Amino acid sequence: MSLPSDIPEDIADRAAILMDELRHIKDDLEFTARVIMAVAEGRGFGLSEKQADALAFIETFSEEKGYSPSYAEIQEGLGLGSKSGAHGIVQRLIKRGALRQLPNRYRSLVVVKNRDVSAAHKNSEVA
Repeated sequence: MSLPSDIPEDIADRAAILMDELRHIKDDLEFTARVIMAVAEGRGFGLSEKQADALAFIETFSEEKGYSPSYAEIQEGLGLGSKSGAHGIVQRLIKRGALRQLPNRYRSLVVVKNRDVSAAHKNSEVA
């Protein structure tokens, strides 16, 4: 499907992700309402429920403590089975542009507030 040229590519990508996630909904009004709810919940950026939970955990932890959580703390906070599971979720959040990680620094996860995925992706560097 071709989109008008005035729709940025990152928006089209997010729309495609939400359309796929909500494809089982046949009613146009319900579909539209669920898209609006997903965007309001921060899921308008292709985040799975687990990724959205992780992002909320990282943001709350960072605000409360003044530094970002370790992978072990993310694992414990989300009830994951391993630190590698936490690492995978963080890497996917960085790829989606919801997080940045400062290079060569411990506890350096930064939640991208304005959620400009294309700009965040360009600025994210994984140590």
